[in-house]
Amino acid sequence: MAGPSSGRAGSAIVRAGALSMLALIAVGGTRLVHGSLTSHSTDRTTYGLVGIMLAASMVASLVLPGGVSSGLSKFVAFHRGAGDVAGAWAVHRFLYRLGLVASLVLGAATTIAVNAFHPLKPWDLASLALLTITYSLYTLDKAALYGHGLVARYARIEVGTSLLAVASTVAVVVTARTTYLLPLCLGYGLFVVLSRWQLRLHRRREVVPTGGRFHRREIVTFTVLASIGTLASAGFLQGTQLLAGQFVTPAEVAYLVAAIALTAPLYFLPRALALALFPAMAGAQGAGDTGAVRRQVDAATRALAVTMTPLFLAGLMAAPLILTLFGGSAYADGAQVLRVMLCASFIGILQVPSVNALASDAAARTRIPVASAVVGCVTGLAVAAWTAPTLGATGIAVGYLVGTTVTAAIPVIAVQRLHRLQWGPILVRCVGLLTGGALLAHSDLMRTWTWSAAAISVGVLTVAAAVLRSDLRALLRVLQARRRSATEAG
Repeated sequence: MAGPSSGRAGSAIVRAGALSMLALIAVGGTRLVHGSLTSHSTDRTTYGLVGIMLAASMVASLVLPGGVSSGLSKFVAFHRGAGDVAGAWAVHRFLYRLGLVASLVLGAATTIAVNAFHPLKPWDLASLALLTITYSLYTLDKAALYGHGLVARYARIEVGTSLLAVASTVAVVVTARTTYLLPLCLGYGLFVVLSRWQLRLHRRREVVPTGGRFHRREIVTFTVLASIGTLASAGFLQGTQLLAGQFVTPAEVAYLVAAIALTAPLYFLPRALALALFPAMAGAQGAGDTGAVRRQVDAATRALAVTMTPLFLAGLMAAPLILTLFGGSAYADGAQVLRVMLCASFIGILQVPSVNALASDAAARTRIPVASAVVGCVTGLAVAAWTAPTLGATGIAVGYLVGTTVTAAIPVIAVQRLHRLQWGPILVRCVGLLTGGALLAHSDLMRTWTWSAAAISVGVLTVAAAVLRSDLRALLRVLQARRRSATEAG
C-alpha cells in the first residue's frame, strides 16, 4: 500500500508535469506559429526547404547531445535520489563538457551535409550552424534543470524565451526578411544563457563539496545507447523530411513538413509527463523503490491512452480544415498525409511511459528501447523509400507509421510483462477507436470540411466518449486518491 512518501512523490510529479506542460505549450506554440507564419509568407518550395533545414538541425542535435541530455536527466536525479549531491554535480560537469564539444562540431558538420544536397546562401548556412549549436545546448540545459529539480525555473525561462522567438518571427515576416531560422536561434540562445546562470546560482546556494564520484563507464555507456535510441526514434521523425527531399516533389515535402509541425503540439502532454517522470523514476531507482516506478508507469500509460484518443480522433476528422488554417487552402490536399502522421504519433505517444521506465532502470533494460528504436527506424525508412515513389508524401508517412508501431510495441510489451500490468483492454479500445476513425476519415465525405463532415465528427467523438466512459471515471478516481494522499502527507 502506498504511504505518505508515495503521495508526496505523486504530487511532485503532478506539479512538475503541470509546469512542464505550460513550458512545452510555449515550445510547441512557438514552432506552430513559426511554421504557420513561414508557410503563409512563402511558397511551398521555400517552406519545404526551411523544414529540411530545421529537420537537419534537430537530427544533428540527437547524434550525441540527445544522449548526453538523457544522461544528465537520469544520473543527476539518480545521485540526488541517493543523497549524493556532490556526485550529481560531478556528473553534470562531465556530461555538459562532452555535450558542448559535440554541439560545436555538429554545427559545422550539419551545414556541410545540408549544403551538399541543397545549396544554401551564406547567411542560411550561418543560421543553420547557429541553430544546431544553440538547440543542442538548449537540450542539455533543459535536462540539467530537470535533473536538479529546478522545474519551476525551467518553465519561467522557457515561456519567456518562447515569447521572444514568436515576436522575432513576426518581425521577420512583417519586414519581409528571409532569415526564417534566426528567431529560433535567438530563443534557444537566450535560454542557454539564462539557464546556465540559474544553475550556477543553485550550485552556489547548495555549497557543494568538490570531488564527487560517479561511475564514468556506466554513464558513457548509457549516453551512447541513449544517443542511438533518440536518433533512431526522434531522429526518425525528423529524418522523414530529409528523405522526402530526395524522393518527392517540393510541394509534397511541404505537406509533410506541415503535418509534422501540426502533430508536434500533440506531444505536449507526454513530453511534459516524461520530463517530470523520468527524473522521478531515476530517483526512485536510486532509492530502490521499484514499486513507485510500477505505479507511475501504469497510471501514466492509462492517462495518455484515455486523454489522447479523443484529441487524435478530432484531428483525423478535421484534417482539411486544420491544414487550411495552418498554411492556406493549397495545403488542404495534404490531409491524408496529416491523418497518417496523426495515427503514427498516437502510437508513439503511448510508449513514452514504458520507454522512461526502462531507460531509468538497470543497464540491461535500457537496451530494450534502444534496440526497438533502431529496428523500427530501419523498418520505417525501408517502407518509406519503397512507397514514396508511388504514394509521394503519404508513402513517407506510411513508412513512419510502420516504423513507429514496431518501435512502440516492444517496450510497451516488455514493461507490461515486467511489472505484470493489465493494459490489454484499454489499449484495444483506444487503438480500435482510432482505427475506426481513420477508416471513416478516408471516405469521400471527409475529403473536405463541410457541415456533413462536422456532423460525422461530432458523432465519432460522442461514440468515443461512451466507449471510454468507464476508463475516464477510473482515471479521475486515481487522481482524486493521489490528491488526498498528497494532502494527508503534507
